[in-house]
Order: sequence, then structure tokens, then C-alpha cells
Amino acid sequence: MNELRFDGRVVAVTGAAQNMGREYALLLAERGAKVVVNDIKGAPETVGTIKARGGEAIENRSDISDPVQTDQLVQQALETWGRLDAVINNAGSYGPSLPDPQVTAQMVGSHLMGTINLTRSALTVFRRQKYGRILNVGSGSMFGLPDTAIYAATKGGVFAFTRGLARDLERETDSDIKVNVILPAAFAPGHLNVPDAKVQYAIDVAFSPAKIAPAGVLLVHEKCPAHGEAIQVGGGRAARILLTTTEGWQAPDDNPTPESILAHWSDVMSNKDPREPVGSLSDLLSRRGLPPYSVMDLLHWTRTGQPPAKVY
Repeated sequence: MNELRFDGRVVAVTGAAQNMGREYALLLAERGAKVVVNDIKGAPETVGTIKARGGEAIENRSDISDPVQTDQLVQQALETWGRLDAVINNAGSYGPSLPDPQVTAQMVGSHLMGTINLTRSALTVFRRQKYGRILNVGSGSMFGLPDTAIYAATKGGVFAFTRGLARDLERETDSDIKVNVILPAAFAPGHLNVPDAKVQYAIDVAFSPAKIAPAGVLLVHEKCPAHGEAIQVGGGRAARILLTTTEGWQAPDDNPTPESILAHWSDVMSNKDPREPVGSLSDLLSRRGLPPYSVMDLLHWTRTGQPPAKVY
């Protein structure tokens, strides 16, 4: 297979001063991309490394929690190279499960609002050129990892934003714009130290940030094979993530009571017939043998009188 190249392409990577963001930027530059290296604290080492290796990069210190500054980031790419082809929304901050309001606002601002802001800014360009790639960075913490409640909530928001935006972009049939979310597992050197030699080796080698970059780079390439997908990456593995519903229990007369639900709780929790839904209503309708219309499908039908063009 021919090498996937980015010659002539421009990609912006947020939070690219270190760790995974740095690795995305370095690999993209190695493959020929011109890279906007964003980090609120600056990223001179990343930019310097790219240039020392013969690549092209510019530093950007925009605060992505501010939509005005994400507009400026996009404008810097256009002024420097005349185009922008892809963004990787990687930047974020960390804190305990339920930090004080200021830290909470910082986490929401960097992870969720930063992702939304740069995506909105970039889509103006992508829609004009009818091409673009958006990669959002989520986290498996959204499944319920302890000690990460606010962080997990922001990443759950990134996941939902990605899936919803993907459905919107599918309506723009004359454009080639794709959005996906990656859920990486990787650790900076020295971050974890455990007494089990095999586990520590896996942490240091298999789960290094550099091992995440190839999947990320693929998902912002013109040959990106996915849209609206969530891909788990780490330790050399890439795997699709599904959120599913189950058959559960249906009240025979459509009139459940607290008592009847309790009496059938084993059915509720049985994990029978898992399916990947677009939304709760579409799933519940389909399990009654009706078309899997979403709430938005029915609202559109109500407002226009026109039945949905596509039913997932």
C-alpha cells in the first residue's frame, strides 16, 4: 500500500506542545503536512523539531475556549499557507472528580468548548472548499472511570457532539467533510510506575503517546475510512466503540408502574438483543415494529409535512 501523504495539506493540532498532541504534529509533518501547532502555553520545541526535520510548522497560542481566538487560529493558517484541511481537537486540562467551579470551567472550556469552537471556526473554511477532516479526542473515562467525573463528562460531551455533527454533515451531500472521535490510551514517560515488570513494559512501550498518532493521522487523511465513528486506540490496537441499547421489558399494555418494572427488573438488565441506536426514540419505535424515526425526523415531518428522507 502506498504511504498516506499530506503533501500540500494544512492541519491544525491543539495542545501540541507535548504528549499525544506533539506526536500527532510530528507524524503529520513527517508525512508532508504543514502544521499549525497550537498550545496556550506555546510549543516552540514541537515547532523546532518539525523544522529541524525539514518540515513546515507555525506556532499558535490561541486559547481555544474563546471562539474569537479559534477564528484567529484558522485565519493564521489561511494567511500563512492559504488553506486549512483538517483539525485535531486534542487540547485539554485535568482535575479531580468534582473540582471547584474555576477548575471545572477550565476543563469544560478546554475539552468540550474548545472542540466546539475550533470545529465551528474550521467548518467555515471546510464548507467553502467542500472538504475537511475533523478528529476529536475523547476518553474511555466517559464509561465511568472513578476520580474523573468532570473530565469524563466533558469527554462524553465530545463523543455526543461528534456523533450529532456527523449526522448533520451527512446532509451536505456535495461535500467531503468527515468527523470522528478517537479514545486513546497512552501515558507520558514516567507518569506511571508499577512493580509488575510486564505491565510496566507495556505502559512504557506499547502505550506510549507515539503509538496513538498513526490512527489519528489516518482519520484526518483524505482516505479516512470512517465518519461519525468512535475508535479506541492504544497498545497497537484500534477498535470500534459501540454504545448499545437492549430489548429490556415492554409493559404489555404500555402502562408500566413502578411495581411492574421492579417485577421485571431481570428483563430490564438482561442485555438481550443489543443494538446501536441513533437515539432513544428511534430505538424504542423500532422495537415496536415501527420505523426508527428520531425526534428530529418527527419534528421535521411535523413542520414540513414531508416524511424523513432517510431513516437510520
